[in-house]
Amino acid sequence: MYHRKRMHKAAAAYKSMRGGSRRPRRRRPLNHGDLRLLILSLIAEQPRHGYDLITEIEHLTGGNYKPSPGVMYPALSVIEDLGFAKAKKEDGKRVFYITPEGEAEIEEKSDTLAKIENRLEALASSEHDYDPTDVRSASRNLRYAVFKLVANDWPDTSKYEDIVGILNRAREDINALGNESGKTAG
Repeated sequence: MYHRKRMHKAAAAYKSMRGGSRRPRRRRPLNHGDLRLLILSLIAEQPRHGYDLITEIEHLTGGNYKPSPGVMYPALSVIEDLGFAKAKKEDGKRVFYITPEGEAEIEEKSDTLAKIENRLEALASSEHDYDPTDVRSASRNLRYAVFKLVANDWPDTSKYEDIVGILNRAREDINALGNESGKTAG
């Protein structure tokens, strides 16, 4: 009971620190069950392991959405339990292969899958800021720009050194801002 009261006080203090209002949450990129169907479609294209699926989904969204391992691996377990995929150990990794039941599921839900793919495509092409002062939006847009350039120019890596230099200079500039605020506060 005591712990719960402390948590509520901490939440209230944090809310008042932020000005008392909550920003509206962004719409989730995938609805309930969509990730499972997307995973099935990716496995149908070619057998994949969990990390490969995570990076492929991140690529499909232009870096705007990356499912965590805590989301991906339970989804893969459900897919396997439902008989939609089978896992085989290859080079120390569990690689998932589509089953006939999984192919039937994709066929049955092809309309839903098309909507998912459209939503992910829109997410990948989204370059606008929702709030110009929101650091997360700016960070997301930077990430999108890097992903877009790297994906379009792959396998030409000639621009990679320039990209790394730009990102390192930006990090240094941001660190300098932190150092300046520390000097004025002291």
